[in-house]
This record gives sequence, C-alpha cells and structure tokens, in this order.
Amino acid sequence: MKIVVVGGVAAGMSIAARARRLDEFAEIVVFERGHHVSFANCGLPYHIGGVITERSRLMLQTPQSLSESLDLDVRIGVEVISIDREAKTVRARDVDSGKEYDEPYDALALAPGANPVRPNLPGIDLPQIQVLRRIGDMDAIKAMVDGAAGAMVDGAAGAMVDGAAGAMVDGAAGANVDSKDRAGGIKHAVVIGAGYIGLEMAENLHERGVAVEIVEMADQIVPPLDREMTTPMENYLRAHGIALHLKTAAAAFARGRGDQVKVELKNNTFIDTDLVILAAGVRPSTELAVAAGLELGPRGGILVDKHMRTSDPAIFAAGDAVEVEHTVLPGTWLIPLAGPANRQGRVAAENICGRDTVYDSTQGTSVVKVFEMVAGGTGATEKQLIAAGLPFSAVSTHPNGHAGYYPGTAMMTVKVLYAPDTGRILGAQVAGFDGVDKRLDVLATALRAGMTVYDLETLELSYAPPFGAAKDPVNMVGFVASNVLRGDLALWRASDYPEATEGARIIDVRGPDEFDVWHLPGAENVPLKDLRAAQESWDRATPIRLYCSVGFRSYLAYRSLAQRGFLDVKTLSGGMRTFRAFHDVAPSEIDAPLPVTSYAEHVRAVPEPVSTGVFIDLDCTGLACPGPIMKLQERIGTLAPGDEILAHVSDAGFRLDAPAWAAKNGHEILALTPEGPGYAARIRKGRPAGAATGPGGAVAFSGAAARLKDKKSFVVFSGELDKVLAAFILANGAVAMGDEVSMFFTFWGLNSLRRDNPPARERSKLDRMFGAVLPSGAGNLKLSTLNMLGGGTLLMKKVMKDNKVPTLPELIASAQAAGVRLVGCTMTMDLLGIAPEDLIDGVELGGVATFLGEANESNGAFFI
Repeated sequence: MKIVVVGGVAAGMSIAARARRLDEFAEIVVFERGHHVSFANCGLPYHIGGVITERSRLMLQTPQSLSESLDLDVRIGVEVISIDREAKTVRARDVDSGKEYDEPYDALALAPGANPVRPNLPGIDLPQIQVLRRIGDMDAIKAMVDGAAGAMVDGAAGAMVDGAAGAMVDGAAGANVDSKDRAGGIKHAVVIGAGYIGLEMAENLHERGVAVEIVEMADQIVPPLDREMTTPMENYLRAHGIALHLKTAAAAFARGRGDQVKVELKNNTFIDTDLVILAAGVRPSTELAVAAGLELGPRGGILVDKHMRTSDPAIFAAGDAVEVEHTVLPGTWLIPLAGPANRQGRVAAENICGRDTVYDSTQGTSVVKVFEMVAGGTGATEKQLIAAGLPFSAVSTHPNGHAGYYPGTAMMTVKVLYAPDTGRILGAQVAGFDGVDKRLDVLATALRAGMTVYDLETLELSYAPPFGAAKDPVNMVGFVASNVLRGDLALWRASDYPEATEGARIIDVRGPDEFDVWHLPGAENVPLKDLRAAQESWDRATPIRLYCSVGFRSYLAYRSLAQRGFLDVKTLSGGMRTFRAFHDVAPSEIDAPLPVTSYAEHVRAVPEPVSTGVFIDLDCTGLACPGPIMKLQERIGTLAPGDEILAHVSDAGFRLDAPAWAAKNGHEILALTPEGPGYAARIRKGRPAGAATGPGGAVAFSGAAARLKDKKSFVVFSGELDKVLAAFILANGAVAMGDEVSMFFTFWGLNSLRRDNPPARERSKLDRMFGAVLPSGAGNLKLSTLNMLGGGTLLMKKVMKDNKVPTLPELIASAQAAGVRLVGCTMTMDLLGIAPEDLIDGVELGGVATFLGEANESNGAFFI
C-alpha cells in the first residue's frame, strides 16, 4: 500500500508516523510545501522573545531523521497543486525549481493546516507587515527585532528560510543571534488580534524591549473566553505598559517616515510603528480539497466522518482544515488546536491501515500565558451556549492557587458552566497565576468523562501547602454548584444586573472600609458580624440581594437569612470581583494614570525616604481581598504623615482597590509596580494639597487630587434666559479648557431643555396647565430683569446676533457636541408633567444622587 500525506507538521506527521508503526511495509510519502517539517510552531513566539534561545530546538525532526527512524520519504519544498481522484494521483511541484510531476497513491491524507488571515486592506503587502505561522515567518520577524537583516542563526548549514527571501539560516554551526540583549532593531510594534498568538507575540516583543500596542475588533482580549475572565488580564497587560485598542480594527496601512508604517484604525486612530504582526485568526486551507470536489462542512472546513474519511473513501483529512463535532455544542466546528490535530492524525492513520478507530469530538481545551498570568478554557463558553440555545447554569469562585499561608500564591477565577437539571459539566474557564493549568486540566478531564458538578465535590486531588489546599479550587467550585442544585443556595449573577436588584434591598456584607472603597449604588452596608442583629427588624417578604468581595461571606449571610424565614434571598455569584470584571468597573481608575513602571525601573527610581525617615516594607502577599487593604489600614495607622510603606501584594485586584482606598483616606500612591501576580505599591501617609512628584519624576496623585478631577458641575435651577446663557457660556468655556462638565437641570431650569414641538401624547389637566404657562424650550426663555413684556428679551437677542454671540440653542448644541453631560431631574419632570420625549435629544435622566456623585468628583460646582 502506498500512502501519500499532504502536509508535514502536526496532523500530517502524526498520520505518517502512526501509519509506519502499524504497517512496516507501506510506502509512505510526505509532501511539505515549506522548507521545514515537524517543527514546533507553538514555540515560534518564544524564540523571537529569547525564551527559547536555540533555534534548532524548534526543529523536532528533519527529512533525514524521519527517513532513518521511520523510513518515511519526506519531501520538503514540494507543494501538491491538484488531485486526480479517478487516477488516484496528486500533482506535485517543487517550489524552488518549478518542476512538476505526478505521484500515485492508494490512500491520500490531507493535512494542509490553516492560513493566517490577511485582510484585503490598502498597504497590506508592505514589508513591515508580517504573520507568524512558519519557521520562515519567525526568522523574518526575529531579524527585524534583532536589527540584523540577513543575520546568521543556528540551524542547518546553508539552508534557505521559507517565507523570508534571501535570509540565510545557520551559516556556521552553532552560530546564534543573541535574542535577549540586542536592542538594535525595532522599537515599536502593533499586534492585530488579541487571541493566543497575538498575546504571546505581544509578551515576547515586550520582553525584547519593544513598545507594543494591541488592536482587537472584539470588546475584549481572548475572545474565546467569557468577558469577566479577560478583564483582569487586560488590566495586567496595561500595567505592563501594553496599550489596548478594543472594539476597533485595522482599516489601512501606509508608508510612514523612514522605515515605519502608519496603521489606520477604524476608529480614526493612527499609529506609527516599525512592525505589524497580523494575528487576526486563521482560515482552513481547503483550496486543494475544493478543486478536487471534496465536500465541505457548514463552516467552510473539509467535511469528515468519525473515521476522518472525506467524501471520497480513499481520501482522509485531519488537523486545522477539517470540521469535527464539538463535545458539548451541536454541529461541526473548526477548532485549530495542536492537540486535537495530532489525535485526528492518529485516528486517520489507524483507519487507513485497516483498523476501526473513531474520533469522538473536540472540546477546545486551550491555555495562554501572558507574563506571569495564565488563562484558559475547555468545553463551551457562556456566549456559545446562549448562541446555541442550550440551557445552563454558571458559578464563579475565587480561590487561591495554593494554601494562602504559603508564599507565592494569588487568587484565581474559576468559572464552571453546567446543565441545570443534571449538573453535567458543559464548560469551564480559569484565570490567575499559580496552578491555573492543573485546575483547567482536571476540569477538562471531568468534562470529557461526562462528570457532573457533584463529582467535582468528591475528587481526591493532591495537596500540600505549596501545591494546593485541602479543599482544592476544583472541589470548591463543585461545592458551590452542587449547593445551588440542592437548593442550599440561590444566586444572582453580574450579567443579571440591574434587573436582579430592582425592587430589592441590596445588602453589602463586607466591612465598612471595603464598602467605602466602592459599592453598588443603593447598597446598604451591613457587615456579616452585624447581620444577625440587624435582620430582626427587616421585612421577610422584601427581596434581599446580597454580595461581598468574592462570594463567601455573602453565602454565610444567605444561609443565615434563608433559615430565618426570608422568602426571596440571593447572593452574587463570584462577588464584587466577578461583578467588576464583567462590567469592567474600575472605580479607582483615575483619568490621569498612576505611575506604573517596570519592577527594575521601580527599584532604580525609588529613593530612600527623606520625610521623617520612617519607611516600612510590608508583606501582604498571599492575602486575598480585603486582606491587603485591612493590613495596610492597620499598619499605616501607626505612622505619621509623610511616612511611607512599600506594600507587596499578590492580589491582582489591588490595582483597582489601592487608589480608591488611598483617595478615601487621603494617602498618596507614589508608584504602583507590577510584581509577580500582583503589585508593589509605594504609599505615603497624609493628604498633601496637590500632586507630588513620585519616583523617577513620575506624577504621584494624592488622595484629594485623585478624587477631584478637572471637572465642573452645574445645577441650573433658573429658567431665565440670561442665567441659562451664563451657565452654558461657562460650561462651553470649561470644556474648551479641557475639563469634564456635567449640568443638572432642575425645576424651572429644565424648561431650557424642552423641545419646541414635542410629540403628541396624552396629558392630564395639570400637565396641560403647566405646559401652557411654562416656556417650551431654549428659544422661549425670558430675561430675569428688563424683560419689559418680552421687548427686552427681543432686544437682547438682537444685540447678541449683532455681536455674533451664539444663541442659547446654539450654545446648547455646541455643549453637547463637546461632550457636556446634560441631566434632567426626574423629580422635576414628575412635578411639572414633563415626559422624556418632551426633552431634546441627548438629555440623560437622573436624581439628586446623580448630581452629588458628579459633584463629589469635581473641583468646581456652580448653582445657577
């Protein structure tokens, strides 16, 4: 039997190697159009970044080694350009010489892989725009980063690099370009796409000293994960100096200054850069199959059965080009992952060699590392289950990677999706620092085995303080989900907000310090220790919605209230940590960013304290929220104003909590530096009058300065023309000076925002009376003095026109165009019978709390 394999990387080499192990006498020919075979394409970014220093380590096999060990005829640099199914031959072409010839087969296996997406955009063929799929791509990118065009790298002497014209690999045995320390190449790069490859490239370019910006058309990075899993990773990337452009995409490329390229984004942003990496996904390479008349699946991949056989019984296919069944979701899917590709190749080989082996499904288990943070998933995501119309329940937990008292751990997020009737696991996602991959693998195994969340409770997993906990994170998420199924716990979720809290008392059971940092609007702070006494006077029929930091304290509160006869009680799944990630709530993110530097820069830049001489190095690692804040509060209380603390915190959420805590208590954040999974925060006690200079000359924000922005708040109470004019003149001036501006219109001032001709609607007699006597819109307001039955008002408008002063409607329109926030008082609307449709477009509705919230952030408030 003669077996011909098209494609010599993951799936293709698995087919050839397994076929040889099953049939010693088969003739096996492998065609690979590139110049390298059986290479580790998942390792390519790490050679560019210098983590894998020797290029040769990526070459797992060569044609010679495969011939010697497996008697395979591997032909690199040879492309199969057509298939004659009747004659059972393929047409092959040598890519260097152009020579063509026919090769017969008894069984043909297609493993052509997938091609990187290269959108048809202006300038897409500029040499600075690269993809990373093969060894040649890696060599070209690395040469640009190294600043060594045509550099010699270690590999096979004299070999040509595919995809990099004229570049030579390994002219001298063992020669190696120093990929870690050389800084003679590019200084800036744009990565298009925030999937796994995009993030790995961003990390490795950053590690080479390249400034990186990521562009992603979705509203989150790592689109295969659910939204709340990726927000902490986005913050982590920003903390390391990587800029993110989300919800936009590349629109065009053009030549810039010198060797640069100008990247135009669809949101009209322009970026000058030295290098663009296209990592916007891949498409299955199906051209050969289509030309041969093989059937494709609904998603555009090659259609195969469970034996990996195509619509032609003599042709098999495997890898990134094929569609396979999903373990959880209906239909067939394109899931380009190395592990499934290798297993599919093995199944195809066994069936080619006469065995009856079935490929069941792919569940899509994948994981990615960015610096020290790790995230991944298995099975279906919440987005996919919703799209497929499949019922599910979800729970989120935030355990530590190992015992909290043992150094080196951090809080992770574990999310499990399961069938609401049986508890069968449908999907799982994990994000954090230590121990993420092992929890993900356990959950992937449980999903593959058809286990339920009840089974997660009983799994016996390895434990010692450096590795886990007596109740492993996998057990913990099983406990929570099982409690829900048994009726011991009722949850509300971040995605249900605000509907889940409407008509309910929102009870925050955290401590007052945590509550003051940030809490849900309308929430009451009833610390868990006070709950049993406080609930005595509560109405048991009123719905109660509980929450805490990560869900544990509110679970205890839930059990207490449920057993005391409260009829409608629910607790927030995953607590505030999940809520803030899902809604991307960053209450402590100040408009002017905190001075986040690299750790090395931080160590060099931070001088010895020069205030009172008191400097405390505080270890808060291993403490979960609110532990770091509580320990800081306790320690800083023993210090004098001007004294400083350098706090080491392993909680990634500290980036959000620290500035808010400092602002509330009047302390300064001098520097907030990424350190392992968390941060090193340099904090000075006290409340200086304004901003101070932090380490290395960076701006440090005091509590007062952090809370008060360059922002002006107006209450427009008057409905008289001259006073409303003054309000809008001031507002337009403030926004022109770069300030944020909000204007709250109450009582008679609200008339300035009414439409001249509002839409017809039913009105009560009282509403009609008010409408008849009150001015309808900015054009009908009167002067406060010298109105003279309207004559003075007309005279004022003429003088304004003669002096080219904008009219009030024009001032209102220019204010809105400049971003001034106009808020109508809902109480006034009720009293005066004004409906939302009676107001001009763009007016928000709010109450006293809205104004007070704006005023609290402002450095100027005006009552007119």
